[in-house]
Amino acid sequence: MSKIQVKGYSNLVKDPTSGGVVNNDSQAFLDYKRKRQAELLRINDKKVTDIRLSEIENDINKLKSDTDYIKNALNTIISKLT
Repeated sequence: MSKIQVKGYSNLVKDPTSGGVVNNDSQAFLDYKRKRQAELLRINDKKVTDIRLSEIENDINKLKSDTDYIKNALNTIISKLT
């Protein structure tokens, strides 16, 4: 069966069997694929950045904890010496 041209849209045709509308503009499809790939890369980069930020926050919290431990140990040593 042939496809039916959608009125007002030179790049759209309708499949009479399924009722689906198909865009015949191959450049628009390539543009869509490029934009989609760029968005997927952006999302992936954000996830990687979020994971890295979380790791850095954990490292900072560990350093704070270690610093507090050292300060307390030094205070204990100083109090025993005086």
